[in-house]
Amino acid sequence: MGTRSYADVAPTAATIALNAYIFGYGGHSLVTPHTTLKQLWWTDERIERKVTRSFVVSKLRGEERQFLDKPLAFGEGLTDDTYMEWILDRAKRLFLVLTEIGVPDQIFGCIDDSWDDDDLPIPLENIENLELSYENDETLNRRFYDAQFVYLLRELKAEAHIDYGPKEHILMEYANTLPPAVNLQSWDRVHFPGRPEEVFMRRKYALSDKDAGYTYHNSFLRDVQRAKALRHEHIASLWGSYTAEDAGYILSDFVAEHTLGTFIDHRTPAQFQRVSATERPILLLEWMHCLADAVASLHHRGVPHAAIRPSNILVDHDNRIAFADVGSIRTFQRGKKTHKTETYDYAAPESQISKAPFVLASSPPTSSLSAFGKLRKMSSSTSNSSTSSSTGSSTRSNSVCITVPSSPTTPPSLGGRSNSMSTILGPMSPSSFSRSSSSSFRNFSRHILVSDISHDLPDTPPEMSDIYSLGCVLLDILTFMLRGKLVDFVRFRSTRIQAQEGRNKFRTDQSFHCNPDKTEAWLDVLREDSERLGAAGNQVFRGVPALLDMVRRMLLQNALLRPTAVEVRDRIQDVLVDQCGIERLCCAGREWDVSPMPELSTRDSFSIATATISSPGKFSDDGRNGSVCGESRSVLGRAESEPVLSSRRTSSASTATAKISSWRRAFTRAR
Repeated sequence: MGTRSYADVAPTAATIALNAYIFGYGGHSLVTPHTTLKQLWWTDERIERKVTRSFVVSKLRGEERQFLDKPLAFGEGLTDDTYMEWILDRAKRLFLVLTEIGVPDQIFGCIDDSWDDDDLPIPLENIENLELSYENDETLNRRFYDAQFVYLLRELKAEAHIDYGPKEHILMEYANTLPPAVNLQSWDRVHFPGRPEEVFMRRKYALSDKDAGYTYHNSFLRDVQRAKALRHEHIASLWGSYTAEDAGYILSDFVAEHTLGTFIDHRTPAQFQRVSATERPILLLEWMHCLADAVASLHHRGVPHAAIRPSNILVDHDNRIAFADVGSIRTFQRGKKTHKTETYDYAAPESQISKAPFVLASSPPTSSLSAFGKLRKMSSSTSNSSTSSSTGSSTRSNSVCITVPSSPTTPPSLGGRSNSMSTILGPMSPSSFSRSSSSSFRNFSRHILVSDISHDLPDTPPEMSDIYSLGCVLLDILTFMLRGKLVDFVRFRSTRIQAQEGRNKFRTDQSFHCNPDKTEAWLDVLREDSERLGAAGNQVFRGVPALLDMVRRMLLQNALLRPTAVEVRDRIQDVLVDQCGIERLCCAGREWDVSPMPELSTRDSFSIATATISSPGKFSDDGRNGSVCGESRSVLGRAESEPVLSSRRTSSASTATAKISSWRRAFTRAR
């Protein structure tokens, strides 16, 4: 009795999935219907190869074959084309559909009525005009309607959008691999037939909310166009889009392996291991410049990002970095899953403070202007002796908010008070407030109408909130570069605070805005580490203290005192070139018209209340940081036409900076 090897047995869906998983192609074959891993599509190339003269002849009977080379019945001397030429030139798909449903001989009647491939797809109600049978057959018409979509394939092209029909087949295949980052596994990897090396990352969005009765089709199309207009090398590109079955899809050719968060948590990702140890710090410093350049391009167009956090920053197989999307485009935020506290942890302080007023019944009403004047006098009398009178006037707030910042799990309370000054005081509180005055301020806060004050003063520009969040991300990158991990930093800045649900309940707050003093201390720790490494002869680390000073300004509690994105980008470039010896950068040479902002001194403290500003000046370099030019090239592998020169750039007015200036003028008038 003969034996049969396993290879002779037709594979089942289960064996296909199992083998795919064992040999590293498990991916979506384990979570989608178990079909064959490679599907044959009726592409234009395949149809050209399939429908030949011999194929057409083989599908017709003897008496029918004689008509193939006869002139068209409707030609009437105007053309000498034959039925065979019509099929091969204009009706290959139509002939395949007729062959599929068992009536290939009806091609002659269809050609006599001038039907061809350009008429596909034919609506169901019009198929009876094809006269597929002597009497109208609804079952046959339905079979034709379904079969035509198998052979009618519209391939998505770059920059294009397609609204696929309910029965239309979408010319895509799964790339059955998964990224190391678990939170990226919900984003499909697809490719087009015959091109498995060209992989795209696909995301799906529901276009309707049946419970609420909303439809998002029009907003999806608008947001797709907005995303295309914000194109940047370090914002994951929107390669194409389509809709199908009440869902919208976008494809990006930036295929991520990690988010910035998982990349740092992994510590030694495979793509990072391929970079030599001496070039890894250079790569991380380049990332900082790339991210700042992307944010600067958005602000130049008047668009805030509004979702700068590690899970929204992607790293691909070649160590390129990019924002996953622009957070202010709402469509792309629906259904996105993030860590339960990450949005809160990396948010700017002004975005976490409720502007809802509260008034105690026992407190007499007080004029907002007189209350603000008393607040200024109280803050002046309780300030540190080292703080000058001019300091308080230069950093006064654009709002006074007494309510508690929003918890990552609970909404802000309208009347609750915090047990911590860092949670009570807003980003624009008087800078001269000290720790010792916290109780006085809390008592005085009962006698002011917060709504009147915050109503009279201008709101914080959203671009400045982006700067704060970007500063948090840059601080994470610098910590990873110097320490190789973030756990020590997270543990260092964590604070156990009382939850709003009850007095006996506590939670751990790891946010940057709730722990400014600890973040300030951590910057000093990293400064010492970088100075020690720079003194040991590693030139790359000599510029880190200047970068830490820049991050310090980005994390100022007073939003109007933070630098713009263009200033951050240019400052990083100057430091990397002058002090770190990096001559070529990925994003060097990009300029926008911007106007200069008031510049800050080197060591500005952002204490519990707000920033204390000393004498104005440029982003000054520490005297210990020498200006050394090396001959390193861009680790990202970007070929630049010229080396980046260490030059001071003059700027003219941009959209974002013009907004900042107007807000500052309004703030001055409000005082």
